Amino acid sequence: MRKFMSTLLKLSIAVALALLPAPLVRAQTLGNDPAFSGANTHIGTNVPGLIFTVDGQSFNGPIAAFWPIGTKHTLLVSTPVQTGILAGARYTFVKWAITGGPDIPPINPIVVTADANYSQYTAIFQIEYALSFRFNPCADPSNCFAPGRVFVNSGSFIESDTDIYFAAGSGVILTAFPNAGYVFAGWNTGINQKVVGFVNTVTLNGPVVVTPVFQVVRRLGLDTVPSGLVLLADRQTVATPTVMEWGWNSTHTVGVISPSTDLQSKKWVFFKWSDGGAATHAYKVPGTIGDDSLTAIFIPGAEVSIATQPQGLKLKIDNNAGYPSYNFVWGVGETHRIEAPAQQTDDKGRTWQLAGWSNDGPAAQDITVPAGADTAGIRIVATYNPVGHLTINSIMQTLSVKVDGQDCVIPCDLLRPVGTQLHVSALASISLASNARADFNGWPGTGSFAPDWTVTLGADPVVTSIDYRTMNKLSAAADPAEGATWQVTPASPDGFYDARTIVNVSVSAKAGYRFRGWSGDLAGTNPAGAVPMTTPRLVRAMLDRIPFIPPAGSISNAAGARPQDGVAPGSVVSLFGASLATDTTLGPVSPLAQTLSGVTIHLGDRLLPLFFVSPQQINFALPSDIPEGEQYLTVSMQGQPDARTVFNVLRNAPGLFQQAVDGQTYAVVLHQDGSPVTTDSPARRGELLTVYGTGFGPTDRQRLDGFALPANPTYNLTDGATVLVGDASIDAESGFAVPGRVSVDAVQFRLNDAVPSGNASFHLRINGQESNTVLLPVE
Repeated sequence: MRKFMSTLLKLSIAVALALLPAPLVRAQTLGNDPAFSGANTHIGTNVPGLIFTVDGQSFNGPIAAFWPIGTKHTLLVSTPVQTGILAGARYTFVKWAITGGPDIPPINPIVVTADANYSQYTAIFQIEYALSFRFNPCADPSNCFAPGRVFVNSGSFIESDTDIYFAAGSGVILTAFPNAGYVFAGWNTGINQKVVGFVNTVTLNGPVVVTPVFQVVRRLGLDTVPSGLVLLADRQTVATPTVMEWGWNSTHTVGVISPSTDLQSKKWVFFKWSDGGAATHAYKVPGTIGDDSLTAIFIPGAEVSIATQPQGLKLKIDNNAGYPSYNFVWGVGETHRIEAPAQQTDDKGRTWQLAGWSNDGPAAQDITVPAGADTAGIRIVATYNPVGHLTINSIMQTLSVKVDGQDCVIPCDLLRPVGTQLHVSALASISLASNARADFNGWPGTGSFAPDWTVTLGADPVVTSIDYRTMNKLSAAADPAEGATWQVTPASPDGFYDARTIVNVSVSAKAGYRFRGWSGDLAGTNPAGAVPMTTPRLVRAMLDRIPFIPPAGSISNAAGARPQDGVAPGSVVSLFGASLATDTTLGPVSPLAQTLSGVTIHLGDRLLPLFFVSPQQINFALPSDIPEGEQYLTVSMQGQPDARTVFNVLRNAPGLFQQAVDGQTYAVVLHQDGSPVTTDSPARRGELLTVYGTGFGPTDRQRLDGFALPANPTYNLTDGATVLVGDASIDAESGFAVPGRVSVDAVQFRLNDAVPSGNASFHLRINGQESNTVLLPVE
């Protein structure tokens, strides 16, 4: 019981506190004891700072109250229209709103019952902004004259300074009209205003001040001489005479229409304004009371026609060349300047030369409109004659042609009388670089494709160009240079091709070479390819040297070519081919080397002695014990495949050493005293002569193959030799292998009386084998 009384006492105190009046505050909390069963309630306004009352107590800020459930409370906005929050703004009460509750009708005050389901009550105000008019500070509009009026949204109008309130965000359309004695001079612009002429559209995102400007008018009389013509006032046509009402100190544009036509269809040309202004000029209205006048004075106009023959050519009138036509109305007594160019080109490209004016005046002359021309008019014609015109163009720069033997730089532009025949010559070819040139390709549009062209000029212009085609050079090379043959399609005598040509190139490796691949403007290992000649091209065939021995005639006596095929054991032998060695290398004299520059020659597994090696020839000593018959020889070089050939070995295969003198071949023969036989020292009959060669046959003892023979013992030939000099046949006295030499043989003989004098033919015969034939000088 005691606990219940304590709780009841606390509740009574809370209710009493809630109902006590309180001073105006910005924010407050009423009751907040959790021991009570009640509702936490918030009351405020949608615009901070506005005044409302709760149960008779006024507030100007949001409050929080603890209301016992079921208690009644009165919410009131005692001042429905409030100001003071923002200058130029006012706030009009609309209704109370309950957050989360039903929509309440717009009644004021409202009485609510405390309920835990509804905790927020808000007084809703509409914000309105002032639209302030400032143009006529008249305290009593009924007793003062307004300069004009402003209609608001096409409804009511305003004639003096005032404020009108509209809801925030409203759009208001204002239209200004002047009263009698005034003109509307525009709006003083400001924020949130869009002005178009006398209409001002205002958006009220805040307070707005609008100011229409009305000015006192001054009357201006406008007229013409003669009267009744049309003038321009502010670029609008007005009939005269008329009176304009314009505001003080305002500026306006006045102008004339010249020529003008009166009611009798007579033409008039502007002469001057009464104020001395230009035909179109600005007129500023004086800021004083009174009227004014302005008169445009006209003079009679004459219709003037200026033409060209042929029609359509250009003239310059009063220093203006831009008239679309040359029909004018000029005032009587006025002076105008007309000019005809001495030469001009029409819109079809034809050239014309001035012949003269119809009034016999100069090309440029002044024309004064005479009295009476306003009824008779004036017509003047400029006559032109056609001129032949040749133009030659080219895309080639710094180029010239010859016209009748004279140079004419491109673009070549020539004027000549109609009917003139011109002879034009162009360069047949122009060097562009060492590997490119331009070749003449015709005169487009003329049907002529020769560098020399003749044209007869007519009235129509002749325009052509020099057409050149670009020629690019195809350079083809092999590395090594001698190692290949070429096939090029299409063929070209100098290697130059039209830039549009595609050239097919193929290469064949010569004997002793192998194609490895391309460099330059071709690539790959295919020995054929296509080259577009859009630019100078270089193709290079990369080759490898490989030993090569032809299938026949590759081995012979080193002294010279014999009538019969075959070589003898113990002789000096020449092997011919290609890429047999990388360079020429001489071996030692004795003993001979078996390897030179990495090259060896062998029969089976037997290496042969070498005198020298070179890419095309190898000289070696054929051992003296090689049996007769067919033998197989192999050439080996480091890093290259072997080359093989077959040759015939004979017992005897004599070859005479020879020497060339003045294009003739002579035998190597010594006199008995050891001096050489020459044309200055010919062989003598009866003396012992010695002739040298190789392959004369076997000796009575085995030769030291690859070594120079000693002086003793003597290595005598076992087979006898016959010496044939001219028609004479002489048996040799002796034959032997030459001491100190390798594989060199000699035969000694004496000439008899049957031998002819002079350069006699000379050769040996041993066992039916003939040597090569040379010459022997005989005394």
